[in-house]
Amino acid sequence: MTDIDWQEFTNDIVEQLIEDGSNTEAMYVIEHHFVAFDAEEADLALQQAFLNGWDVTELEQGETEDGEQVYCFDVETECPLDEVIIFEEVTAMVEYANENKLEYDGWGTHFED
Repeated sequence: MTDIDWQEFTNDIVEQLIEDGSNTEAMYVIEHHFVAFDAEEADLALQQAFLNGWDVTELEQGETEDGEQVYCFDVETECPLDEVIIFEEVTAMVEYANENKLEYDGWGTHFED
């Protein structure tokens, strides 16, 4: 995966949501995306996320454009639409990914009225 400037990535998403009129007073569900290339490593990482006290989605199997099998899940958090808070989460999630043989695939959220 290409090196990504996660601070810039976070700032861009937050700024775009604000420009689009998303409610800056709302709490947002942040979905942090993870990818593993080995089913056992993915399962172990998922268990570790659960032990960390995080809300995790079920493990899903997918395929890359090249036909390679991947295993994906999300860690879901809730916080205000705040670049500093979200970037702190991103930093922790990147560290978690590195420690658990995962790729951190960014984060997303939904527009809030």
